[in-house]
Amino acid sequence: MDARKIPLNPWAITWPLSVATVLLVAANMSMQAYRLIAHQEHVVGLAMMSMDGENNLPALFSTLLLFCASLLLALIAVLERRHEGIDVSKWAILAAGFMLMAMDESLSFHEKAIAPLRALLGGQHLGIFFFAWVIPGFALVFFLGAFFLRFLLRLPRRTAIAFVVSAAIYLGGALGVELIEGWWREAHGHKNLIYHVLVSLEEGMEMAGVIAFIHALLRYVAGRFGEVRFAFAGTRDKLSASEPAK
Repeated sequence: MDARKIPLNPWAITWPLSVATVLLVAANMSMQAYRLIAHQEHVVGLAMMSMDGENNLPALFSTLLLFCASLLLALIAVLERRHEGIDVSKWAILAAGFMLMAMDESLSFHEKAIAPLRALLGGQHLGIFFFAWVIPGFALVFFLGAFFLRFLLRLPRRTAIAFVVSAAIYLGGALGVELIEGWWREAHGHKNLIYHVLVSLEEGMEMAGVIAFIHALLRYVAGRFGEVRFAFAGTRDKLSASEPAK
């Protein structure tokens, strides 16, 4: 049997992701600033790097981050089941949830709800609710917070704190900055530097929040299960985890 170990070093994974996030934010801001200051409507590469666009490099990066978080959560669900953990279903639900978030990031489901919700609210002078999807977004966050509260309290304290911090960073961008961004866009439009600063802040916080969550998941796996091993015997693949070093 050929057993292959996968050592877990969270920083070896999350540090490059963090650098990539900084570079994406910097590229977006520098291109947007040049476009606005130089009054250039068409800047080479801007469509591919704009954080206010879809189907480009920042959107792909965000999708991959959420997909990686989903895979890690699914891995934890499998390992918890093998170790007879009591919260297997919660880990599995989180894995499915992050997979849906990855799909939404790629296909922009939530943005398709903006127009009908905006119409329900009167269509004009919506202020912070200009991006009207935030209203059901807040409701969903409160529901999920209540649903996962006991699960969160059962986690190791350090892991629970890391989960809360990463969620606060992500939601602070996805919902908090989005409120300000919507208010500014309705009042001043989107062809100004402040709007693109807000967009960069929103997207950067979302990326940072997911990276912080991935880091917390990797620390949890390393602390609870040690190293992950993939053992190959014939045509059967077996996933296991060694006990963490004392």
